[in-house]
Amino acid sequence: MDNLRFKLFVIFLLCLQQFAIAQQQAKLVAKIPFESRNGTIILTVKLNDFPRPLKLLFDTGADGMAVGAGLADSIGLKVTRTQKASVVGGSMDISISSGNTVHMGSFDFKNQSIAIFKEMHKEGTDGIIGNTLARHYIVKVDYDRKELLLYNFGDFEEKGGTAIPFTIPAGLFIIHGTLSITADQPHTGNFVFDTGAAYNLICFRPFVKQHKLLVSGFKSESHGSTVSMGMTTPTFAGKAAAFSFSNVPPLKNMSVTLMAGGGQTESWDPGFDGSIGVGLISRYNFSINMQKKEIYITPNRNAAIISP
Repeated sequence: MDNLRFKLFVIFLLCLQQFAIAQQQAKLVAKIPFESRNGTIILTVKLNDFPRPLKLLFDTGADGMAVGAGLADSIGLKVTRTQKASVVGGSMDISISSGNTVHMGSFDFKNQSIAIFKEMHKEGTDGIIGNTLARHYIVKVDYDRKELLLYNFGDFEEKGGTAIPFTIPAGLFIIHGTLSITADQPHTGNFVFDTGAAYNLICFRPFVKQHKLLVSGFKSESHGSTVSMGMTTPTFAGKAAAFSFSNVPPLKNMSVTLMAGGGQTESWDPGFDGSIGVGLISRYNFSINMQKKEIYITPNRNAAIISP
């Protein structure tokens, strides 16, 4: 009985702590400028004592930081463990370096783990910084000002936009959406909010195969491939009649990318159905609030000039 009372007391204290955080006003911690190329968010940082500035892609479709093996050797990253990592199209073995510090101007992001991949194909960048920022801070991305802002968790109110709930089943931010390749065939799914994906929307192989998307009225306009950490997967691009998520008005006649079969993709099961990429995301200024499990979007200046 004493053990039960102790557990209940601990739960009570944790609830009080969360309530206290919620009552505090969120405070601005850092304001970090970024570059944007076709909607991507690229931060200029320094890593540990390495003198050269690095360009890291802010990639909410990844749950941590990553660089290639060559750069890791130049920086002098020390491998502390190895593990298997899931990437688009399959999985691979990687090394991990722990206890690193990322310098973003006067802001230091300390004690970070960095994944080391044999190959990195993020054109024009040195690697990625994933959604680990959003697990420690409220992250606000302002495309109009080209600024990424970090706030301590607390009371953070926004107006004039739309709050989109998300879940985090495997360390990624998952949004419920509905895709209609043709107007009479809606298919609901769960999609990653992915600033690292260079698409409006990409549907992964299991979802494509389950709903026969490639052979149910889809008209391919081009074919190519997606490359993720050295893993290459064939794709087809075309138009979808509509895509909607949360209570945002449906986007009509939107470009969509469908993953084809072959290799590891036939057995790959990521646990979600695709990714909402920067082609769509960059139409909005947004904030990611882990405390509320909400992404708050507001149309920005790009919304009027970017076609779906």
